[in-house]
Amino acid sequence: MFRTVTPKIVREIFEFSLQSSKYSNHYVARNAHRAAVLREAGKPVVLETVKKTEKLKNDEVRVKVHYCSLNSTDVKIITGKHAELNVPLPFIPGHEFSGEIVDIGKENPHHFNRGDRVVVMNDLQDPNGGLITEAVVKNRDVWTVPQSVPLREMAVLPYGHGTALLTFALYCNLKENDLILITAGPGGMGLAAIDLAVSVYKAKVIAVCDTESSSDLVREKGAHKVVSMSKNNFTKLYKNVQDAMGDKKAKLAYDAVGKGLLHLLADFVDPANGQLISVDPFFNASKFPTELPEFERPKRKEKDEKPAEAEGKAQLIQNVRHFDLYEYPDVDTYRQMISDTIEMRSEGMIAGHISKIFPLAKIQQAIEFVQQKQCTGKVLIDVQCTDPDDDDCPDAKEKKAKDSKDEGEKKKSKD
Repeated sequence: MFRTVTPKIVREIFEFSLQSSKYSNHYVARNAHRAAVLREAGKPVVLETVKKTEKLKNDEVRVKVHYCSLNSTDVKIITGKHAELNVPLPFIPGHEFSGEIVDIGKENPHHFNRGDRVVVMNDLQDPNGGLITEAVVKNRDVWTVPQSVPLREMAVLPYGHGTALLTFALYCNLKENDLILITAGPGGMGLAAIDLAVSVYKAKVIAVCDTESSSDLVREKGAHKVVSMSKNNFTKLYKNVQDAMGDKKAKLAYDAVGKGLLHLLADFVDPANGQLISVDPFFNASKFPTELPEFERPKRKEKDEKPAEAEGKAQLIQNVRHFDLYEYPDVDTYRQMISDTIEMRSEGMIAGHISKIFPLAKIQQAIEFVQQKQCTGKVLIDVQCTDPDDDDCPDAKEKKAKDSKDEGEKKKSKD
């Protein structure tokens, strides 16, 4: 499922740490970057000063990173929840980010210019992620962004919306009024699919959420019906989905959460013409049909299930399709999906949702925020904000504005 990444660049970067450098500040500013570094899975990331990669390869681009999305997949890697991935250490997380081009390799097939506003989607396991003030990436993973689209919002759109677009446009033939099921946890993959399905395809979405807060947001995004699961009560969840579906069957179930939920949702998908689709990055196709989910599948109350229906459901489970846009074998299609996503956002057809923005200096707090499921949508890191007291950082701007307001009120009261 995942590509093996040789961490040549990251090794080169970390050969020379400048945390306790004897060199001048001028040298550090020009020849080093600040980055959030994972040195041991399950341990906190550390903000470090690391060496700049001086020479670009022909197919590389250097990007000054403005914003980096902190996805739940990043957090699972950081916290060691998926040790089987065996990511190379040291590791700089962040596979979805935006910024501006500062340097270009000799090959330039996409006609980039220095200063171009861009969005980047990197390999999930690439150790050279976006939580660094300047990132070196392959030109195939970079797209220009029009001035009309804020860079902060663009950083949360490519992976979720691009994967959903690939699925709906090329493999599901999604049409207006089609009934579909989408699992949408507090992260952005399910939310992106709902946004695209409702806003662009005009489909009827029944969304399955794991918190009330995410349920509210999903309703705002236009879901036809919302089913919320409380305290991992899957029997109640099954009943609630059953009530929401009535006697209808969905064209597809689109799962962005995992946990074996497709085993449960198979009962509500058309057994003859429906599809079960997973976009969970950690989905294992070979294990899924026989792997027990994290819950006991509720027993149906019907006395006799028709053999054809039972066989249809078994086929659905056996033939779950998994999509990951970054892993898509055709590079032209991969690039087209992100280009179309950018165009749809520039035309106001779709929108990203940012739950909260943290400065890079508070990366550990951002990770805990995601772990505690406090986010609805995406969590964004302001990468250039490496010191929360800098005037350009969100916290500092907020504090400065508050102090200015307080000072004005005090002066007014004295007068």
